Amino acid sequence: MMQETADRKWFDDLVLELRLRQVHGSAIGDAVASARELLGDTGQRAEDAFGPARDYAAALDLPAAPAHHWVRTALWPALLGLLAFLLFNQAVMAWVRSETMLVSPAQLALLALPVVLIAFLPLYLTAVIRRLWVLACLAAVCAAAGLLSAIVAPTEQADAWLAIEPLPWVVGTAVVMVALSVRNTVISRRPGQDDDIADPLAAAEATGGVGAKVGVVIANWLFPLFALAMLGLARTLS
Repeated sequence: MMQETADRKWFDDLVLELRLRQVHGSAIGDAVASARELLGDTGQRAEDAFGPARDYAAALDLPAAPAHHWVRTALWPALLGLLAFLLFNQAVMAWVRSETMLVSPAQLALLALPVVLIAFLPLYLTAVIRRLWVLACLAAVCAAAGLLSAIVAPTEQADAWLAIEPLPWVVGTAVVMVALSVRNTVISRRPGQDDDIADPLAAAEATGGVGAKVGVVIANWLFPLFALAMLGLARTLS
């Protein structure tokens, strides 16, 4: 039982390390299946047979996506969606109340903080994935910045750096969020886009159940759904 637990953790670490190296899902499945087959023949523990999972993953020569391919295809669109959502939140309350959107430098700085942190994510992505406390701190900082940006928002035009008509921002940011969601939905429905890890030694199974498909759709439309929730909250509080 202890060996099974240790081997399970080793294989989880191996998959994580290969994912960090942007190895294709099919290649990860082949590597995991080959390792399991060898362990089944020898009866060894994974750590004894292959060494640390990180070192073993680094030693494998497996097909992978181009370096930082995910930055262009996933991170930048997500960053644009986040920026549109943050601006929508600032504009929607003023629009619902038929007021001018007032902006201060401190408010802009706080709104920019989550965007900057995510923009530089490739520099510390490995630390975020390997250490959950880093991810928790990142989420806490982003949440605190969003909360503080609402607190420091000016209430008088004399205190504001900018006074903006909110409706164009509400419409513009909503269009951006919907366009990105449509783009992500179209991309996710293309053949071969799931990059699932499949064990070639296992019997063929049907993949892409209803639950998984619904989860992908929700993920693709997360920002518009949150924006609708914020619109409802703004109308409730106005």
